[in-house]
Amino acid sequence: YLKTKYGRELRNLLATRYDVDIIIDFFELPVFEASTDACITKIIATKGEIETKYFPVKTLDNLNLFELISGNFQKVVKDETEWKFMDSNQESILEKFYANTINLEKFTNNQIYRGITTAFNRAFILEDDIAEKLLNSESKSLVKPYAQSKDIKQWHLENTNKYFLATGYSIDVKKEFPTAYNYLHQFEQELKQRQDKGINWWNLRACKYYNNFEKPKIIYMHTAKKHEFYFDTEGRYINNSCYMIISDSQFLFCFLNSKLFEWFKKIKFVAYGDAEESGRAKLDYNKMITVPIKNVSKSIEKTFTNLVQNIKTNKSEGKNTIALEQQIDNLIYCLYELSYDEVKEIDPDFPLTKEEYERIVIE
Repeated sequence: YLKTKYGRELRNLLATRYDVDIIIDFFELPVFEASTDACITKIIATKGEIETKYFPVKTLDNLNLFELISGNFQKVVKDETEWKFMDSNQESILEKFYANTINLEKFTNNQIYRGITTAFNRAFILEDDIAEKLLNSESKSLVKPYAQSKDIKQWHLENTNKYFLATGYSIDVKKEFPTAYNYLHQFEQELKQRQDKGINWWNLRACKYYNNFEKPKIIYMHTAKKHEFYFDTEGRYINNSCYMIISDSQFLFCFLNSKLFEWFKKIKFVAYGDAEESGRAKLDYNKMITVPIKNVSKSIEKTFTNLVQNIKTNKSEGKNTIALEQQIDNLIYCLYELSYDEVKEIDPDFPLTKEEYERIVIE
């Protein structure tokens, strides 16, 4: 209930009518035999001005709850939509993070979409030999490039030879694409049993944004320990374990892959397990649309475009790109007007000296 959308009413009830004194969060540690997120919440049945103290538990080994709640804690910042957990330094960074920004919903004109729910991936995500056969037939136009969630990396895809059979909501595959129909016929019973299907058993569910898969976009896995964002210009399809952001902004692409966003993700998004210890996080639509984005100039956009192109070129030549990726992080820290000490709070291993960082100029 601490971060999920469905917990909003409970959070608001606790925030407005009661004092929440202590929250002890065990994340996915095995407190109980059942698979669940365990949490101790101490609630006082009056409304005063008590500060809520948040204690994340890293391990159950030698755990002493009395010692835990006597030590350092994180502050809970509450608003109507979510609760954030941070120390005082993080709170000041967060204020800068939101300053002079627009949310991702406005930045992209609300073009953030989940991948396709097929209800039977086996039929629509094609094996190599089937894809080759269909690509050499009259059914070629139904075969689209596809990105598996596990193959999405920052600057490349691990496997670029995957394909998806896009049968649409109302395409008469039996009449117009006999080779595809003959392939799908083996799955007829399974496809008929789906709740999510189109007019005929071979069709996909209704979807208003099928044409958006063909556009330049940023794709990413919904739930992951480390989220990586890939800029797709090949019109790749994705399934419902992924999301796509319809945008050709290389700044946005770089920002989402930055260490700054990785830091923000730990505060903002629901995590299964301790976010500080790489617990899996869900980048849900309802939270992604509120992510604050700088509305950068064309010259700054071009700077990021050039950096991305240099990284791709160097990657293709087998060269190291760490320095170029660090340049991206440096520019983003500066765009969000973070001080050197604040950068070190986010990235303790930040390689620049204070003097080097303060000499960075954004053009």
